[in-house]
Amino acid sequence: MDSAQLLTAESALHRRAVLAGEAASAAKVPGRFRAWERTGLLAVLATDPALAYLSTVTGVTPETLPEVAGLLRSPEWDGIRPAVVAPAGLPVPGLAPAGDRFLAVRRLEPGSAPPPETVDAEVFLRVLLAGFEVSGPIAEYMAAEHRLPIMRRFLLREGETPIAAAGMTIDAGVAILGAASTLPEHRGRGAQPKLLRRRLEAAAAEGCTLAVATARPGSPSVANLERAGFRLHRRTAWTKP
Repeated sequence: MDSAQLLTAESALHRRAVLAGEAASAAKVPGRFRAWERTGLLAVLATDPALAYLSTVTGVTPETLPEVAGLLRSPEWDGIRPAVVAPAGLPVPGLAPAGDRFLAVRRLEPGSAPPPETVDAEVFLRVLLAGFEVSGPIAEYMAAEHRLPIMRRFLLREGETPIAAAGMTIDAGVAILGAASTLPEHRGRGAQPKLLRRRLEAAAAEGCTLAVATARPGSPSVANLERAGFRLHRRTAWTKP
């Protein structure tokens, strides 16, 4: 997969972050949210400490690397230390490595799938948040993001009982796989691979040519994405020491 497609994937994720930040602000989630682009770099800011993981700089390439220092000097950050996410093997001067993560990308071929069921947003959110076992600003942010009108919501049921949830948005032919979780008492039964397959089928049926997701090394999502045909591109997060 060439670098242009990886930048396409990162740009689609960034535009999703723009919409999520706007939704979070409208829902009065604690803190301030902003996402912007500067000289090819993609910046996301969230000021509440519980949402510090959202503050990132992506779009880092050998060409844009010299612009990173200037972006980090922007008063926008106001004490926030974003993670500068760069391809593995591309060090960021002045910053220290702070762990790896994956950008998962898969090409899609045209396909067909039955129309997705209509999923009640509040039922979906109840399952999603219970599966993540989160509360406070993180739960509020996730709820605002997954209430976006463009969100495709998928539920897996056991009988009549919803046991797992997963989201997806589509941006210019790119399927962005959002959060996915399974209720604790139903884990280990293959719920997430089923929801992953269902989302990819729906994306292909809508004409998407690319699917993108993010994952942490060692997480169950990594194995699920690899089995589903995703190519995992290792990224290193860099922060101020």
